[in-house]
Amino acid sequence: MKRTTSIARRHKTALGAALACVAVLGTVATATGAQAATASEHTASVARTNSTPYVMNHIGEEHADKGKAERSPEALVLSEFTSAGNLDWKEWGTKKAVATGEITGMWCLETCQDKPLKGTLTLSDPKTVNGKKVFSSFTLKLAGGNGAYDSEDLKGKQHLATT
Repeated sequence: MKRTTSIARRHKTALGAALACVAVLGTVATATGAQAATASEHTASVARTNSTPYVMNHIGEEHADKGKAERSPEALVLSEFTSAGNLDWKEWGTKKAVATGEITGMWCLETCQDKPLKGTLTLSDPKTVNGKKVFSSFTLKLAGGNGAYDSEDLKGKQHLATT
């Protein structure tokens, strides 16, 4: 009798664990699906054609040197001194791309390290490099004005190497 009870208890434990796994997987799948739906809705709002340029994103160690050609990235390394995050793309056309987001950089560490600055990013001046059309310039307009920040920190040329 003890053996039967022990086996039944193990089966119930295994069944409980399996149901818990299914619940966790369901939660993850639902969250992932919601993120994908939001991303596809966001991407769908920005029209693209074969002539629509990319931006070279140097985010992460694997893309630091050559960059990764992307359209409408959520975060973007603009230069060795400036990055933008939580980007909400308003326009992505053949001549320019415009987004609002959070700006950080070596030039504002005292004020923006813990609290990024709000601003508008404009990518422009598309060039063809290694067969891919990519934006080659950026400008930033900080919400509330540029203040004491040098204009050279708020505009520049994009790295144009492609993967």
